[in-house]
Amino acid sequence: MLRDTPRRAPGHRFIGRLASIFAAGLFLMPTGCKFTMPMDRYLLNSPPVPGPLSSGWTPPLNVTRPPGSEADDSGVKPVSYRTSTPETPSPIPDPLPPLSSVERVTPVDFDVVMRRTFENNGDVLVARERVRESESALAAAVRSHIPQGMRKDTFKKPVAEATVWHRRAELRKVENEKLLDAANTYFDWLAAKRGESVARDLIQLDEKLLGRARKLVELGERPAQVMVESAETALEGHRQALTNAHRLGQSAATKLALLMGLHGGTIGTTDKLSPTDRVEASGELEEMVHRSQSTGPGVLELQGLIASIQQGIEHARFAQRLCAMSEASRVCGYSLVHAPLTCGRLQMAQSELQQARLALNELQGKLRAGVEEAHASILSGREQIVHAAATIKHAVETYRLMDLRLSMENPDAWARNHTYNGVLTAIQQVSQAQVQFLKAVAEYEKTQARLLLFLGTYSEPPIHAR
Repeated sequence: MLRDTPRRAPGHRFIGRLASIFAAGLFLMPTGCKFTMPMDRYLLNSPPVPGPLSSGWTPPLNVTRPPGSEADDSGVKPVSYRTSTPETPSPIPDPLPPLSSVERVTPVDFDVVMRRTFENNGDVLVARERVRESESALAAAVRSHIPQGMRKDTFKKPVAEATVWHRRAELRKVENEKLLDAANTYFDWLAAKRGESVARDLIQLDEKLLGRARKLVELGERPAQVMVESAETALEGHRQALTNAHRLGQSAATKLALLMGLHGGTIGTTDKLSPTDRVEASGELEEMVHRSQSTGPGVLELQGLIASIQQGIEHARFAQRLCAMSEASRVCGYSLVHAPLTCGRLQMAQSELQQARLALNELQGKLRAGVEEAHASILSGREQIVHAAATIKHAVETYRLMDLRLSMENPDAWARNHTYNGVLTAIQQVSQAQVQFLKAVAEYEKTQARLLLFLGTYSEPPIHAR
């Protein structure tokens, strides 16, 4: 049957649907103005450069003081662990050495450990690639001319920029955790190596005492057999301590090599475990707290996320008007078609903004607590090290005097004056004093490294690491 009315072209229905989708996608876009975000410009080989913001919160990726800025006169002088320019890694991995070759030994110290962990740790590299992925999505979102409503969420400017800041915050968290783990492992390794040396020295003292007791047994002094057994007991205990210290040292070295991204070979060092002031902790506590809450790990990234979400909400003026119209329409008994989705997205953005603010407050509170605890531990650690060193001095002198008496007295006087037992006791005191000293120094060094990280003392990362 023929129709009197003309037939519509097949493409008209599709064009009509496309126009409705296009209109729905513009609900969260500003009308009549350019859509600008905190990171308005983007370079291929560098992090996005923040654009103008009324809040002024959005920082660049690097967390060091920009060149040409005023010098810090706060009195807080953290020492950076980056002392040399890192080498650009070769895209071609090192070939595996033949089995007959000499095992490669990589010399390290504290600065090398921190730098290599920062650059080559596997988890850090994965987090860094996630940042690159999100920055690529942001670059595409900035350059694309497709309307925002017709894009996937990944390539919408507000979503892409918020994702960049999320990934950067995750990267800083991973970096801080791995650097702290590497520092603690490094000092555990030094403590184990020092523990081996102390155990060997104590073994020599035990063997010297055991040799004297055995000579008495050979001369027919039967009561001296008790002295032999006592010396054997002390000797076996120190041999066990030596074996345990060697095991702990090997475990720490293996873990440290993994954290540094070294695959194959071993690490070596000429460093000795000794108290080192890597952070000037004698300044005002509040100045250090302020510094950590301003440039500590993750602070600038959360501030950038807050600014990004806040600016996106401020630009969604049409969505705010639509929500207001929707509220009024419900009073009048009718509803707008796209209002629920638009208002839901706006409310989600406001919730994300509140979450970011709460996370920033929580982080700054943790940084304050961490700095205060580290500051108190450093001051207390200095006193503990002084006392432990004095304890070692007195214990060594006690052993010297008792050993001198043992060499001058005859076996009868040994039994009468308990000289032999006094020498054993003196060796035990030396052992205990050395252990306490190593614990105090290791904890002091770990606290120094922890405070260094709390203060956000990062050097400029290499170009390939951004």
